[in-house]
Order: sequence, then structure tokens, then C-alpha cells
Amino acid sequence: MTNTTELDTKAPERAYPRMTFGDGNTLTCTTGGEREIPALLGMKTKDAALGVFYSALEALGVHAEAKAQMVAAMYAELEPRDGIEAMLVGQMTATHIAMTVTASKLSGANLYDVRESHERSMTRLSRTYLAQMDALKKYRAKAQQVVRVERVTVHDGGQAIVGEVRHGGGGAR
Repeated sequence: MTNTTELDTKAPERAYPRMTFGDGNTLTCTTGGEREIPALLGMKTKDAALGVFYSALEALGVHAEAKAQMVAAMYAELEPRDGIEAMLVGQMTATHIAMTVTASKLSGANLYDVRESHERSMTRLSRTYLAQMDALKKYRAKAQQVVRVERVTVHDGGQAIVGEVRHGGGGAR
């Protein structure tokens, strides 16, 4: 009997850059071509895409070496479709990393004031992350707003239209 994992049934992995750190904390970003990062971020211009991508890496600060590969992978996972989505994905990744780093500090804190401070930070970061997720969801659904009427009651003397109604602009002629 073969054991099939969930990964076996999904689409193949998207291409994304590989990060390595060298001497002097120098980051090397290896791509499959000059259009890989713009395609990964769903952006039209190379300069804008590189700016958003490197800004997301800079947001990691001292945790860049340990988490840089995750930033690139999150772009592949969430598949942004334009610059706004790419910026949100970068922000969400930075917020998530900050929250997990804070959780690690909280678990090692012995002083009440320090624990309290980390708990407040985690609460704020959690709320921020949820707001970012909501913003991405709303942004992606902007063109898909549908109003569905489940039940219509028409009383004596009333009128109803069943079907699609479009409103044209312009007013009276």
C-alpha cells in the first residue's frame, strides 16, 4: 500500500529565488532569470518588483539570514497578482515572523513586566496580521461582489422583476 501525502496531489512547486548568505552577511539571491521575481510577485516592471521583494527582506532585520528563504517561498505560496498584493504578502510575512520571534521571547521571559510586554506585542501583531489577511481577501474579491436574493415577496398590487437588472449611467436625455 502506498502512502500519498497531500503534497503529491497539488500543483508543482512554483519557481522562486534561492537565498544564501556569505561572508560579511552578504545576501546572494539566485534566480532562474531576470523575469523570475516580477513573475513571482505578479508585477509588470522589474524595478518595482525588486524594490518590493528587497523591502520585504529588509523588514526581517537581524532575522534575515534565518528567514529570507521563507519570504521568497511565501510569494510562491500566496501567488500575488499585482503590486498591491505583493506588498501585502511581504507585510504579512514580516508580521508573522515578528509574531513568532516575540512568542519565542515570551516563552523565555521570567520577569512579569517583560512577559506582559511580549504578550501585548503578540496581541497587536496578531490583530495586524488578521487585518492584513482581511485586506488581501477583500482586495482579491473586489470584482467578484455578488448580491443574491434568496426570497422575494410581492404583495397585491406590487410588481417584481426576476432576472438581471443593469443600471446605465447618464440620466435623462
